Amino acid sequence: MDEEPVMNHIETHACPDTETVHLTPKEHETLHWAMLGKTAWEIARIQGRSEAVINFHLSNIRRKFGVCSMRAAVVKAIEQGVVLIH
Repeated sequence: MDEEPVMNHIETHACPDTETVHLTPKEHETLHWAMLGKTAWEIARIQGRSEAVINFHLSNIRRKFGVCSMRAAVVKAIEQGVVLIH
């Protein structure tokens, strides 16, 4: 029998790489502060914005990464190289 090896089958049908998430500069700055453990209220005070605006950015970040928590968004951002840990 001329069966194709399993590895060839897996390689040719592998899932494509996930798309890198693109954040706006404000979302990126908000994510930075969230990575440092700051709350929406604290980030709002740091950035001179309202807490509602920060919550809007946090919601967009979670949506773009397809997750339900900021902790998961931070992990995804690190895994995808969107943010770097120093």
